[in-house]
Formats: sequence, structure tokens, C-alpha cells
Amino acid sequence: MNGPIRGWILYDADCPMCREMMRRFKNTFTSRRFAFAPLQLELKPGERPNEMRVRTADGRDFGGADAVLYLAGFVWWGRPLRWFAKLPGGKKVLRWLYHEIASRRSCDNGACVLPEARA
Repeated sequence: MNGPIRGWILYDADCPMCREMMRRFKNTFTSRRFAFAPLQLELKPGERPNEMRVRTADGRDFGGADAVLYLAGFVWWGRPLRWFAKLPGGKKVLRWLYHEIASRRSCDNGACVLPEARA
């Protein structure tokens, strides 16, 4: 990593889908001066993560779809997502979509199944 860190990408380390996404994008974002860390490091006992987060070195905090949109600004292939977010209602749709995916994620061992997804 050349230069100061831009921020931290916090992910659910108990979720296989989340770990796989981290693995896939690790080189992309570490080369852009981001570090990865498990969300579990900052949660209270028994608390479950419900969305990924990005914490910037200058103190900004983004969660869920807003975190994805922030990171999309650092890669050329993220531009269409950012353009879509600028359309009327676009950001609302992306937030809804992120929430729908995150609320339905599940793990083989049940560790990261969110309560509302079990019903």
C-alpha cells in the first residue's frame, strides 16, 4: 500500500458470502489504500452486523448501499452504479436492493442468518 490509508472496509467475518466478497475485492481496494477488518471487532456481545461499513481516514462513515457507492467511485467499473444513484429514486432503489440482499443472506452453519430471514 503506497501512501496513507484512505479507510477501512468492515465486513461480516462470520458470513461466507461476505468473506468471499472481501476475498474477491481485497486486491482491488488494498491497491487503492483501503484496509479490510471484521465488523465483529466493534460490535457489542450478541450484536449482529446488518450491513458492511466503510470508515474513512478523515472520519466519514458509510453503511450498506452508501458504502458500496462510495467505493464505486474508486474503480472505473463502478461508474454506472454511481450514475444510476444520481437518477431520481436511484439511490432509494439501491438502498432497498442492498437491504433485501443483506436481509436474506444465510450461512450453512446458521451463524449469520438474520432473524427476519428465518421466517
